[in-house]
Amino acid sequence: MGDQLEKFIIENRDAFDDASPSENAWQQIDRRLDKKSSLWPLMWKVAAVLFMASTIYLMIDRNSATVEDGPILSEEFTQAEDYYVSLISQKRQLIKEQLTPEQHQEFLVEIDQLDAMYVELKKTYQTNASNDRVMDAMISNLQLRLDILNKQLDILQSIKNQNNENDISIEI
Repeated sequence: MGDQLEKFIIENRDAFDDASPSENAWQQIDRRLDKKSSLWPLMWKVAAVLFMASTIYLMIDRNSATVEDGPILSEEFTQAEDYYVSLISQKRQLIKEQLTPEQHQEFLVEIDQLDAMYVELKKTYQTNASNDRVMDAMISNLQLRLDILNKQLDILQSIKNQNNENDISIEI
């Protein structure tokens, strides 16, 4: 069957070749191709501009939040810091009331060292833009200072109790 079709096409080639589409048909095809081909580059250009604009906006927004305000401490961290600082200052005052100035200085050597470390941690936190590990270290520092002060108060209380016992036994 394929041979018959081929033979028919060869014999009637002139009849196929003399019919051609009108000029109007070619113009319509040309216009449709122009519309479709000119639409895609325009869409790609718009997409590229939108991508660039959104990228620039996000970069500026991210940088402005850390540069203008510095690292932002969370409200939870600020509350915890305030709590520990107030407890530490109360405990320091209790120790100060029970000791002479020389004893007071000796008792608070470790606390003063931890105070200095805390100041350094706070500086590091401000330069590292919200590093969670630094924030955790700051809270641990405050907790450690509070623990040391509590132990020192316990020591002072036990010394006071021993002195009271000695005074009672001397009176008897």
